[in-house]
Amino acid sequence: MRLPPLPEPPRPAARAPFPLVAVVAPVVAAVVIGLVVGSPFMLMFAALGPIIAIASLLDARRAGRRHVRAERERFDRECQLFEVEIDRAHHAERVALDERHPLIDLSDRERRARSPLRIGTAAGPSAIAADISRPYGESDDDERRRRMLARAAVNPQLAVMIDRGPIVLVGEGLVADALARRWSREPGVRIERRGAVETSPGDAAVITVRSATALDLQVPGAAVRRVRPEFMTRRQVSTLPSAGGGSAELPVSLAWSSLECSGRDDAELSGVVVGVGASGVDEIDLVAAGPHAIVGGTTGSGKSEFLRALALGWAAAAPPSRAQLLFVDFKGGATFAGLTDLPHSAGLVTDLDPIVAQRAVRALRAELRHRERALAEAAVRDLRDHPELLPRLLVLVDEYAALIEAFPDVHAVFSDLAARGRSLGVHLVLCTQHPNSIVRDAISANCPVRISFRVTEVSSAAIVGDLARELVTAPPGRAALVDERGTRLLQIAVISDDDITVVRRRWSGHEPASSTWCPPLPDLVSADDLAALRSQQPIEPGESSSPMSTIDFGVLDDPDNRCRQIARWVPQRDGSLAVQGAARSGRTTVLATLAEQAAEHAAVVVLPAALPAAWAILERLSKGSIGCTLLLADDLDQLVSGAGERSGELLALWDAAVRSVRAAGGAAAAALSISTPGAAALLARFESRVMLRCTDADEHALVGAPRGLFDRRAPAGRGWWHELQLHSLMPSSALPPPADGRAAVWRLPQATDVIVVTNHVSEVVEQVAAHHGERRLVVDVRSLGAHSFDPDSSVALDPRIMIATPEAWQSVWGVLSIARQSAPVVLTRVDPADVRAVLGCRDSLAPLDTRAGECWVAEPGSPPVRARWQTLARP
Repeated sequence: MRLPPLPEPPRPAARAPFPLVAVVAPVVAAVVIGLVVGSPFMLMFAALGPIIAIASLLDARRAGRRHVRAERERFDRECQLFEVEIDRAHHAERVALDERHPLIDLSDRERRARSPLRIGTAAGPSAIAADISRPYGESDDDERRRRMLARAAVNPQLAVMIDRGPIVLVGEGLVADALARRWSREPGVRIERRGAVETSPGDAAVITVRSATALDLQVPGAAVRRVRPEFMTRRQVSTLPSAGGGSAELPVSLAWSSLECSGRDDAELSGVVVGVGASGVDEIDLVAAGPHAIVGGTTGSGKSEFLRALALGWAAAAPPSRAQLLFVDFKGGATFAGLTDLPHSAGLVTDLDPIVAQRAVRALRAELRHRERALAEAAVRDLRDHPELLPRLLVLVDEYAALIEAFPDVHAVFSDLAARGRSLGVHLVLCTQHPNSIVRDAISANCPVRISFRVTEVSSAAIVGDLARELVTAPPGRAALVDERGTRLLQIAVISDDDITVVRRRWSGHEPASSTWCPPLPDLVSADDLAALRSQQPIEPGESSSPMSTIDFGVLDDPDNRCRQIARWVPQRDGSLAVQGAARSGRTTVLATLAEQAAEHAAVVVLPAALPAAWAILERLSKGSIGCTLLLADDLDQLVSGAGERSGELLALWDAAVRSVRAAGGAAAAALSISTPGAAALLARFESRVMLRCTDADEHALVGAPRGLFDRRAPAGRGWWHELQLHSLMPSSALPPPADGRAAVWRLPQATDVIVVTNHVSEVVEQVAAHHGERRLVVDVRSLGAHSFDPDSSVALDPRIMIATPEAWQSVWGVLSIARQSAPVVLTRVDPADVRAVLGCRDSLAPLDTRAGECWVAEPGSPPVRARWQTLARP
């Protein structure tokens, strides 16, 4: 690796010359023009030239300073990048040298004997800057460039090599003993131990131990050099070929392709090849020695590679009809990359999708029940008696601790699986760093196969007994295995993509394994999907007691039974239905589906969003004036919240309407937001709930949805119903329009006085005058007397519209009492308290939409009713 060119020093700014011509030319021109026109004032323009020239010169110097700053910043930035490139180049140089001369070399003895001996690392000449020209100059920038080149020329940590031959090792203690133990196993090296060197050793290299981090190396014809030693563990030293040419017990690395893993088309698995031991190729037999296994070890020790080798060996040993694989990876899903493409794969579960993980855990229970039924129907107690009946299922779990933390209930499932798996043909392999503290006794008691990789302390590998001491310094892939054959060490093979391809092609003509669970719910459920399920799940006789007894509105995922079900709302059983969710979660769509499914059997009434209209509809329903009805309210919580202090009256009216509707064989459903204040009190009125996507995990838990299964990316219509995941049916049309809750139109009587009570007299006078200019308006009601309402007077020929505030009318109470006997009273833009004070009534009054011209009208001798006077409507 070569370095880029050295950063160029900051370039100075170009010096701007003094603009002499720009100064002289305006002076000469001004003098000439002054003489021609005969005006001395023209000489004033002569001063413009020097002023402009000086300004230009100052501006050029200012630009030059900016250029200098920019160049300085550029140079500093490039120098920093150059320093980084030096570090990268030194590292690449060290890596290349380490690859040529590794610390641990397990190659054949003859090749190692021809290569030099590596004794440690030290600073040494680097070749990365050989083609960079030397900087010249005496500036600080040139000095900085020289320092960078000097740093690049010396690599601070290069492998130090010496020729093989005699070595005089001077020093005592653990450091000298460790170095002597290592070098004595190198071919062509003879170690002579001395306490000191009194005479020249001739052609031998002299290595003096100064400390655990420093050696003095002296080779013939060269100066003494300080070297940092490199050590190996006793276990690593034991893997080196001995001086006599013997080979190591186990290799440090092993390719899976070098093992004999031929496939068999028989009905039973007799063992799975995973690596090599002291006596050759080794295998794990979960059928005979299992049925389950526990795997432990630190991060990077080879646990995941073992699971991959076991999975591929399982797939290579038998066809998909005899051996299947279920992968559970709670480290992101990368452990089993490529293996899921095998025809033996029955599914992959990761922590990236908690809903799929939860479905898989529940599907395992269903798988056990399915196998129990299959064995019972065949009158078989153990799958080993009839292995062709069902394929054996191997469940591989990477990071069992993370799985238990995410789903505490999974312990009960795995305890059940561990207890019954042997006879049912289900095998469990649990992989975790600390199995002693994570795997409980109910499971470990049924896991006679134990595998442990490298550990930090002996107690962490207690599952493998006395071999635990060997694992503290074990290389990656080295494991201790305990099974029915005893305890032994083995080196686990490493599989490659090519190995997976070979096994996949071997069984390409076989039927692939079916998934352990049903596919996830689709993002769109159509009427055809529902019709297909109806043929499998007909309505039970007890669900059809009324015209609108059952409403199918979606599809449910039932992992406990490995099937899908119809989401059925039975109002007589489930009661009123609340549909909760965040914005754009599909609340209105669910209501539209309910309306479409019920339209054939009942009248659908959609509650208006405006409070006055909704109030009127609820009043009408509470009186039982409509038959079998489906009452739907979109955003009911916002309607109640908008009622303010009258929300209690509105809820009481809702309760009365629902009771009336349900008594007539109908039902009620409402869409509710989750974050609206007071939503909890509103939810108490609904016996069942559909919970759609929430805003966050806190809301998800607040509404009672299954904990830990919040899905921010869930599509609209996805939710939960009776603890099962739901996707609602997509309706063919939108939610029907709201019911007409407008007030009846009131028309002004032509031959009768009209009393108008309002707190906005001037506005109402303008509106009435604009529409009824022919009528006489009276604003000062205090001027009226009792005689003004004499039946024999001329009032009938000249009817009046008398407009005043509640206070003004109360001040002429006697006149008002006489007038009410023949004149209707219109009350607009007043409070209910004003109505009660003027009319003396105590009945609850419906709210008004004053913008639409709604008002209360009390005809003579009648209580006030809600009406709509077009004259009072506002744009």
